Amino acid sequence: MIRRVAVTLAAVTLLLPLTVVAQNSGRSSFGALEKAAIEQLFERYSAAFSSKDYVKLREYLQAPFVRFGPSNTRVESVPSDWVVLPTMDEAINFYRAAQEALATQGVERFEWGQTRITALSVDRALVNKTYRRYGKDGTLLQGAASVYVLSKASGSWKICGILNQDLREFGKVY
Repeated sequence: MIRRVAVTLAAVTLLLPLTVVAQNSGRSSFGALEKAAIEQLFERYSAAFSSKDYVKLREYLQAPFVRFGPSNTRVESVPSDWVVLPTMDEAINFYRAAQEALATQGVERFEWGQTRITALSVDRALVNKTYRRYGKDGTLLQGAASVYVLSKASGSWKICGILNQDLREFGKVY
């Protein structure tokens, strides 16, 4: 219990000040290479998730992993405001449960839509993305958006948090 509280405090301490830092230090921005690296991360992340390659998915996530708000895959029995997954195993278990929930809903594939990247610092970013989920017959099942919290360590971008967003609110990250 004490470990979970410590991890939660560490995650909140690391993630919540990011927007304040970005706002107070002026606008950071990334060049084409950083943006391409982030886009490549999302292509690899989505390929690993879609193919249920959880070993590969580990390469694109960072623990502690923070999920703000309820999952739009409806994997939890009681939605919560936010959840800290302190270990990589817990983050992967969340993705496994999400994949099972999507299969139950008849989701066959998804595709990315729009992307907005907000640099918070040289090694922190918010990535706002839209996506659509389709059934086996090609029927659109869901249009959604999420804000991903990214961190760069040892030269690689990793996803360390996700905030699901109403599609109408896409792009409203400052």
